[in-house]
Amino acid sequence: MKQIIYAISTLALVFAVGCSKDDVSNSSSEYQLVVNVEKASFGGESRAARNSWEDGDVVYVFFNGDYGYEKYLTLTYNAGSWASAWVGTTAEEVAAKETKELRAGYINVVGDVWSPVPGMLMVYANGDNGVCYMECNNGTYSVVENRIILDIVMRAPCAQVTVRGIDVSGNWTLCCDKLIQTTGFSIVESGSLSPANGAANDPLQGFANEDGVSFFGGSNAYSPTSLTFTLSNGTTTYKRTFTDKMLLNGSAIIMDGPIASPAKWEVVTE
Repeated sequence: MKQIIYAISTLALVFAVGCSKDDVSNSSSEYQLVVNVEKASFGGESRAARNSWEDGDVVYVFFNGDYGYEKYLTLTYNAGSWASAWVGTTAEEVAAKETKELRAGYINVVGDVWSPVPGMLMVYANGDNGVCYMECNNGTYSVVENRIILDIVMRAPCAQVTVRGIDVSGNWTLCCDKLIQTTGFSIVESGSLSPANGAANDPLQGFANEDGVSFFGGSNAYSPTSLTFTLSNGTTTYKRTFTDKMLLNGSAIIMDGPIASPAKWEVVTE
């Protein structure tokens, strides 16, 4: 199954902070794009999964009134700058809009872009550990003379679980009964940009962290509840249950893994 991994930290973690301001020329238009794209910082203890944009990062931008799959802008990061490509619209058309609002979805490894039904765009990513999806539902842009200035802050509306003492190269996977796997994002004619979800207890890939691995997924916990985590490296599977915690979108949990704290994990298979 094609997978997309969320990255988030809100309470005790910092996901990543990255800001790029670039003038992007567009050969098909007299307008020039000024791109300000930031990865939001949520404060607290720094356990950044990523510190900057990486080559191949893609941001899809949808402008006021152009939601759906027919009209958007792609921004692709490479070698310190953003390359732009208009799909179904032009810089002139965007500049002429009376309301200057935008939404944006971010995927760092693009797998598929397709339209399952009229009026909907779905974007899936497919890759190894380190794939993530973020969104911006309240961005703005302005037009100054011949410049279109984009102001976009990318956030990841999900939950994060950081497991210390394991290495991403060990091919660790984490499942949780309260975390829903996210496979991509969709945008529809109503203007909503939202995750395209898989199911709870599906494996979640993660980001290498400074002292472990961070895993991400959408939360389906709405009240205090137990959380059961299953962690595996393909050889040994461990299980750990919390009876007094909930994991909501925008929250985070940090815990020692079975190597750092073996007494807290039950060995299920070996």
